[in-house]
Amino acid sequence: MTKKIDNQTYFNNNKTKTWNNPPIVVAWKFSSADNLGALLRVCDNFGVKQVFFVGNENDYKASKIKRNATTSFNKVDWSFVSEEDVWKSIPKKTIKVAVDTTTESIALNDFHFKELTNSFCLFFGNETIGLEDEVITRCDTSIHIPMTGESFSMNVVQSAAVTLFEASKQIVLCD
Repeated sequence: MTKKIDNQTYFNNNKTKTWNNPPIVVAWKFSSADNLGALLRVCDNFGVKQVFFVGNENDYKASKIKRNATTSFNKVDWSFVSEEDVWKSIPKKTIKVAVDTTTESIALNDFHFKELTNSFCLFFGNETIGLEDEVITRCDTSIHIPMTGESFSMNVVQSAAVTLFEASKQIVLCD
């Protein structure tokens, strides 16, 4: 008979695969400290080791970030960076992927993460306006999440979870 067990017990007894080269995540000018914390938690769930928050740290309450990140607050390497410094912080050959709907974006389910020959960085935009055109232009490619319902927008943290799951499915969980 199947019985529910707590997540910690399950994952302690069933080691999951990990990234050889985990993606980097950039949160571009998020307006909510709650979303920054939730993003850290999702990144930790999917094995992301580095997150850059583009924006002024003084605009966010650390307690809100920590409350939503829970234990991930200290497990993921994260920092606030300026708009210009984020580009310098990403290793040179890293593929930069804008996660936003553009005139040339590729549907997430059609994007082949496994074919990327270098590490990659996912850019997620502000909750209201998404990524600015200048950011999208500086990225190497853009992807969007196809939706079949009536609403064509998604919370940015949900978007990160969907995207990171698809990337990990293709690269880490595929064998």
